[in-house]
Amino acid sequence: MNHEKLGTPVAVRLPESLSSQIRRQAAANRRSLNSEIIVCLEKAVASTTEGESNGTRA
Repeated sequence: MNHEKLGTPVAVRLPESLSSQIRRQAAANRRSLNSEIIVCLEKAVASTTEGESNGTRA
């Protein structure tokens, strides 16, 4: 994970099933819920960026 300072808090409403899945994943990876969400978002953005540079969309 990138260790830059974190910005403004953002409130997000998640479906209960997705929230539970992310909480389990965070526990398995020994991360906080916040850190797990950041890792997931960074991966999603990176894969989208890679797809755009290859001429495809993720």
